[in-house]
Amino acid sequence: MKRAVNILISVAAGIAGAALLLLVAFLLNWGGLGGAAPAVTIPGAAPQISGTPVSTGGSMGPSQIYDKYANSAVQIVATFDQPRDLFHTGGEQQGIGSGFVVSSEGYIITNAHVVTTAGTGSGGTATKLEVNFKDGKKAEASIVGYDVTGSDIAVIKVEPAGLDLVPVVLGDSTKVQVGEPVVAIGSPFGVYDSSLTAGVVSAIDRNVEAPEAGFVIQDAIQTDAAINRGNSGGPLFNARGEVIGINEQIISESGGFEGVGFAVPINTAKRVMDEIIATGEVEYAWMGVVGQTVDEQLAADKDLPVTEGALVSKVLGDGPSAKAGIEEGDIIIRFDDKEIKEMEDVTDLLLDYNPGDKVKITVVRNGENKELEVELGKRPSSIQ
Repeated sequence: MKRAVNILISVAAGIAGAALLLLVAFLLNWGGLGGAAPAVTIPGAAPQISGTPVSTGGSMGPSQIYDKYANSAVQIVATFDQPRDLFHTGGEQQGIGSGFVVSSEGYIITNAHVVTTAGTGSGGTATKLEVNFKDGKKAEASIVGYDVTGSDIAVIKVEPAGLDLVPVVLGDSTKVQVGEPVVAIGSPFGVYDSSLTAGVVSAIDRNVEAPEAGFVIQDAIQTDAAINRGNSGGPLFNARGEVIGINEQIISESGGFEGVGFAVPINTAKRVMDEIIATGEVEYAWMGVVGQTVDEQLAADKDLPVTEGALVSKVLGDGPSAKAGIEEGDIIIRFDDKEIKEMEDVTDLLLDYNPGDKVKITVVRNGENKELEVELGKRPSSIQ
């Protein structure tokens, strides 16, 4: 059975000693949930980011990328305090992941699941973060904020004094092409820090499920560059030395890397990072439905009156769609003035709206078109 595996190393301390726990964090659901989700942030976010370099163009080989940016890719050791149970298990635990420097001011991007377990519903956040650089320097970091469901992105910060910070160049993930060469730098298995692997972009525009939250990260980049536990949050570079993605999870039957890895697109990460740093939060519009794409096969199987659109398979609780009168079995064919041909059209459009916006949704119900007005809500942290 193929599983989606996040690539964080967890090391349990206290009663469990220094045992290495290989975590299988979640199963991938390929259904059409879609959409981005709200960020959970730490109060007191820092001011707007500056000091991020821009690309100068030109091709670079793997060794050149490594020479220039190996000290930009960092190892992150996150310490969590877990309450002890009646059998005295629990206590201090550590997770090891990767990240990379994005600003001379000390901002670092990583995966949210490196610094928090909030996506699992437990709400645990790291009480201490240690950042280890390739040059041997170490620094404590603070959490600026994290988005546990929409992007699995976290922003942390170190004080730059005394550190030789080398910010990476952030690329444009909309320009990524299948077949182009990529390299990943990270800390596989928590011990082989600053390791480089190379491969190609295997596919683009993949939808992958955020760890344990039940929502989908859109437009993920698939790669065959080796990504293992401990690589969570590390950079994926293109041949120009630009970061185009953040290594996030793998698909595997064995639990180890089998040639199918996924990275969060850097454009998504930039948007989340900028909002967290500037305002301390990220909010996303939410309809409150689960749906799937209507095609000719589904239309034939379910005897549907149309062969394109987004079939509402579930209306969630008392969410925006339920309040507007959308029902299970409705087929969404228009979103304001935009035609809907698949569920991904709905989730993509939601990124352009804010909670509180009102939209006109046209659905097919019992063979007839029906127009409803939906006041979009704020997406919750989990639908589980």
